[in-house]
Amino acid sequence: MFRIDPVFTEAAAAVSGREGAVLLVADGPDRPDLLLIDRMAGLYAIDLDPNGTSPDDRQPWVSINRKRAELRESLTGLGPPAVGAAVVLGAAAGRLLGSDQPHAKRIVLSRQDLTDPAWPDHLPQRPIPDAEFTAIVDRLAPSVVFSKSGRTGSTDPGAADRAAARFQLDTSQAVTALAPISDVAVATGPPGSGKTLLLAARARELRRVHPDWEIAVLVYNRALVAYVTRLVNDPSVLVTTVGKFAHRLGFRMDLNGGDGASKDLTKARARGIPQAFDALLVDELQDFDPAWLQFALDTVRPGRGGALLVGDQAQGLYRDVDLTSALTGRDVVRHTLARPYRSTKQVLRAASVLTGQHVAGIDGAPDGQPVDLIWADSKNAQLDCVVWEIAALLADGRRQPGEIAVLLTQWRGLTKLRAALTSADIPFHVFDRNDPSGFDSNTSTVKIITVHSGKGYEFPMVFLVGLETLPAGIDEPTRQRERVGFVGATRAADQLLITYTKSTAHVDRLAALNTDVRRWTWPDDYKIDNRKEVK
Repeated sequence: MFRIDPVFTEAAAAVSGREGAVLLVADGPDRPDLLLIDRMAGLYAIDLDPNGTSPDDRQPWVSINRKRAELRESLTGLGPPAVGAAVVLGAAAGRLLGSDQPHAKRIVLSRQDLTDPAWPDHLPQRPIPDAEFTAIVDRLAPSVVFSKSGRTGSTDPGAADRAAARFQLDTSQAVTALAPISDVAVATGPPGSGKTLLLAARARELRRVHPDWEIAVLVYNRALVAYVTRLVNDPSVLVTTVGKFAHRLGFRMDLNGGDGASKDLTKARARGIPQAFDALLVDELQDFDPAWLQFALDTVRPGRGGALLVGDQAQGLYRDVDLTSALTGRDVVRHTLARPYRSTKQVLRAASVLTGQHVAGIDGAPDGQPVDLIWADSKNAQLDCVVWEIAALLADGRRQPGEIAVLLTQWRGLTKLRAALTSADIPFHVFDRNDPSGFDSNTSTVKIITVHSGKGYEFPMVFLVGLETLPAGIDEPTRQRERVGFVGATRAADQLLITYTKSTAHVDRLAALNTDVRRWTWPDDYKIDNRKEVK
């Protein structure tokens, strides 16, 4: 693994969010430094000549042509895809790409060219048909494409396209996932920007290139272990929580964090923490204590795969800590994932007002249905409404059980909900706090889970129940608790229904969104038919 040149990061940042484009960084000496797979521009092998100033220098073209031949060999069976070639002249000044291309048969770019979001449009265009594009990406970058089981509801316009986009990394995600890391890389981004997917993609890619490496993925929430394990899809990759990770190496780590964890870190370092892993990946970074992170980083062998840490401070539910001290003395590269592609604009706007803060990149999110804000006169009535809504969706075939989750702000009312779902013959699965590994988000059942336990998961349709229990204020503990609503809302990919009984500041904020939120009253605004009534 070699250190990534900043020009690659610039190129990825410039085209991040570009539809139908994947930009890959070399994973070995036989691959081009950059590989552009673009539906409109075509397939291009691009090498960097760090000190180059002239397209007449022969050596860069000899090298890139050799790599083009290797690429064609890799694509055997997919027809004869044309592979374009270009060289980035690292020391050239100004722009080189465009109508004033100095050498008609040799496409050269400068570093400045790669800062233009439309730079692929200035290349000679060789459009790739959709089916061929998918086949090429699958062949050349299998770690950035994820499969998904289940069916998306047929009544939600655009749902199929959104579902496909959620399980293929875009350019900026792919570069972050596949780029070499000399020590530590930190990737931040809004909800649904693909942070967990890129962790899984990196684990898969490192295992493909280095099958003998020891790779560890750390998650905060025990419930996420099974989910991330399925995404990684490699039993040789360790996916675990901090406590079990430390125990595996023969150490204890205080899971309350703070002074206790700092003391445990000091003791572990005094004994000697073994460098047992070639690469480390950390999800939900914002919930990690600094001592946990330092312990984990100490286990990484230098000069291998480094550590990739991903998170979003706005989703922190357990602590507000500054991790700067944990990274002091480290060679840190930072990436920002700017585009939330999982949740719709409407869902993200609703989530943003729940904490009174703007979610970055909302304008780049897909468009969808308005959020439904439903008043009922009691907590039990809220549950009656939810069960009726689910029964109607299933009866009309608009949704399948596995596409729906009911997120509770607190466990109160669970007994009533269980009985109502059973009476309505709706298959469901309740998250068991004592056995989180038994929770499978892919089963064909409605999922019943608290917001805290649902963190990191996503569902096409979410019912967020009990909005009135969320506090609204400006002090730090209250703001941290407010994030429960933010995290709960952003578990929804396509449709979000929020129920409440008492008007609060949150309700007022949501109501002010007008076209993004529709308000209803249960049962007055409902046309109740002869479906089985909720008991």
